[in-house]
Amino acid sequence: MSKSETVPHLADTVVHANNREYPIDRLLEPLRWIFRWGSLVMLVAMISLSFIQVVSREVFTSPIMGAEELTRFMLINAVFLALPYVVSSGANIRMDEIVSMGPSKFILPLKFVAAVTAAVTFAILAGASGVAIMANLDNSTPTLGIPYWVFLGSALVSFSMTTVECAVQAVKVLQRRPLFITFAQEREPETDLDFLEDVLS
Repeated sequence: MSKSETVPHLADTVVHANNREYPIDRLLEPLRWIFRWGSLVMLVAMISLSFIQVVSREVFTSPIMGAEELTRFMLINAVFLALPYVVSSGANIRMDEIVSMGPSKFILPLKFVAAVTAAVTFAILAGASGVAIMANLDNSTPTLGIPYWVFLGSALVSFSMTTVECAVQAVKVLQRRPLFITFAQEREPETDLDFLEDVLS
């Protein structure tokens, strides 16, 4: 058996870990739960509001004033709140196929550079969001009067948390640990759930 068959390629090794496996992940777990469930609640509220608006307009011919504006507000916040969760779980576009095409000795440096570059980029975006907040403290949406700093505040919080997640991934690359985390509810069951096979047997 050749060496290539016995030694797995670095790109094929496990890249996900339990969300409580390492101390840094346990430290960030409460914040990750806030972003994870916050984005889910915002998404459910947005879909529910859109459904209620359609029923109100088509059935009762009495649309809810400002519903479209509020829906856009929820959509923006749902996207921003979900961003750190997407990055921490590795669900974003990473082009691993391109990275894996290179020699094994270059994969770790490339992943480290990618994580550091992402952290710097999101840090710049967080700073830009803070500047935008200061410049729009007196501005608000036309119908509901939602302050612009609410939109920009969600961007600031999201980009800041994503910066932390990318920095953590850079450290994990150096420590040769799995970069991404998986929550308990997302992991596959340890035993096969072949209910139909059990019933027929």
